[in-house]
Amino acid sequence: MLEGRVVLVSGCGPGLGRATAAAVLAAGGRVVASDRLDRVHDLARELDSTGDRVRAVTADLGDPAGHERVLDVVRTQVGRLDALVHVAAVDVSSGGLMDGHLADWGVVEEVNVRGTLGLTAAAVPLLEEGGGSVVFVGAGASRQPDARFPMLTYAMSKGALVTAAWHLSKELGPRGIRVNTVTPVYKWGVALEAAFQRRAEEEGTTVAELTDPVRAELALGEFATDDDVADAIVFFCSPSARRITGQTLVVDGGQLLS
Repeated sequence: MLEGRVVLVSGCGPGLGRATAAAVLAAGGRVVASDRLDRVHDLARELDSTGDRVRAVTADLGDPAGHERVLDVVRTQVGRLDALVHVAAVDVSSGGLMDGHLADWGVVEEVNVRGTLGLTAAAVPLLEEGGGSVVFVGAGASRQPDARFPMLTYAMSKGALVTAAWHLSKELGPRGIRVNTVTPVYKWGVALEAAFQRRAEEEGTTVAELTDPVRAELALGEFATDDDVADAIVFFCSPSARRITGQTLVVDGGQLLS
């Protein structure tokens, strides 16, 4: 599906970043893996011991200099870019308006919105050479708030990316670049498991007692996983989605149907 194609994955750490890189490799593509932490180099060696199909670079999405460092690796070590996937994001707070967490908006917006769009803009000259794809990762919280896990600032930033994808699909379409969003809701993985574990400890209950009612809300009865979301991302990166742009694909086991 991605034979001969190069995909840049920002935020390529444990969880969805790693799953996305692995899915790209499984589909026949190559990966430029970027993360703000040096762990990205270990991940690259884990996924590709030969170093032929994965290039790793340490860069902070919130730093414009980091954008150039990543793209320099693309230009000098790989030579082309077919897709850009934005997994990198920060969520420094969980809470709502009255919890005072709106004060964290500047930090969240700097990375999740300005950083994401800044790297996208910098990558356009490479992406348009052969017609490319940009994939944002959204969040279910921007579509359906859950009082059990309030996250106002994070949801705002992810909602902004969905809006950006609509606008960019028009702006970048004439350059042959598609822009879409994949939105997980409850995605079972390290972050969600930790969130349920914290809440279980706070309330003196078990993770199962908290997750069972949530599963009951899902049409398919089970949480989506990092791998499920990664497969949707690969689809948007592939020629199979060559006439699809400005769309949001929700991967949630049917939760937003409830």
